[in-house]
Amino acid sequence: TATCVDPQTGEETTLCPFAKPWFGVLQMKVAMTLCLAFLYMRKCSQHRQYLETPVLRMHKGGRRYVATAPSEEEMVAIKRKYAGHAGAENKVEALKRKYQPHRNEGANEQSPLLAPRLLGGEEYQQGRVSLRTLAAIALPSLLDLLQTVLCNVGLLWISSSVFQMARGSIIIFSAFFSVRLMGKKLYGYHYASIWIVMLAVALVGYAGVGHHSTATAADDADAFNAVLGLFFIIAAQILCALQIVVEEHMMLALNVSPMLLVGFEGLWGLVFYIVLVPILTLSPATGSAFATTWHEDFVDSFVQVKNSPALIVLILAYIVAVGTLNVTGNYVTKHLSAVMRSITETLRTLGVWMFSLFVYYVVQWQGSASPGEEWTT
Repeated sequence: TATCVDPQTGEETTLCPFAKPWFGVLQMKVAMTLCLAFLYMRKCSQHRQYLETPVLRMHKGGRRYVATAPSEEEMVAIKRKYAGHAGAENKVEALKRKYQPHRNEGANEQSPLLAPRLLGGEEYQQGRVSLRTLAAIALPSLLDLLQTVLCNVGLLWISSSVFQMARGSIIIFSAFFSVRLMGKKLYGYHYASIWIVMLAVALVGYAGVGHHSTATAADDADAFNAVLGLFFIIAAQILCALQIVVEEHMMLALNVSPMLLVGFEGLWGLVFYIVLVPILTLSPATGSAFATTWHEDFVDSFVQVKNSPALIVLILAYIVAVGTLNVTGNYVTKHLSAVMRSITETLRTLGVWMFSLFVYYVVQWQGSASPGEEWTT
């Protein structure tokens, strides 16, 4: 296993911090892939012919979404299920009405706005996803992989609260890509808000780097690492904004459901890791601050996990949390927009900041291993 220097004794030890950004991304991909397992179990328990039902976008009057109606075979099975029950006909009619398109306000048209050409007629009605669509999902999966790695590397050198606040720059980039790639229109108040966000990110960066009146060599090194961390975070937000806009296009134009999209993104990520793990493990390890971007000993990662029950519990909790986050995030993107998802992403900053203060001042867990932060440094 890997060794490190104990900061208190100055001696080499195998009791090292778990600083594994690439392993963190692997956990995320596993969490996302588990969505496919959930869909498959639901398919088996409900005797469906497909994993997930696509949804439609309606004409005019804003976006309204409805599920695809059951097939004729499924309706026959439903009628058999309710045969002999009191009010069976009423139950079947109520089920039919449930799948009827909702009439939009001020609009009489009820046909889908986006024709599912890539999925085909029968494929679309049964909720199947074409091979072309599955291949296309590799693009947002790759973008998600890269931006997550950059975020995890940047988090090694800056605090969690500064990390979350710097991620607010995603609003700037998602607005840009929405205009350039999706053809959306922004108004004056949008641009005013973007300028405010830019100013806020600049202030966060200035505060996160830290400025000392009597700077030492160690302070200069910490400041350089903080700048480096912010650079990685901003670069990650560019990729994340592009990913969200691509996902919005796929969910609206290709009718891929949010949960199915998350599942296949995770599956593609695991495919990428089949190639990445040997490269990252065998690449040369150096003392450079950039080394974490090209080298990580996965053997050591699993050894540390095996010997730390607390780490196992944290990993399982992380898998559940990040899987839920990705699914709900995609639902926000589909039913609202990429920009709105970017705005909701920044709201996590308040929660992280309040939790850090709570841990530091209320729980009084302080020190280098604590997730808590003091009000000011």
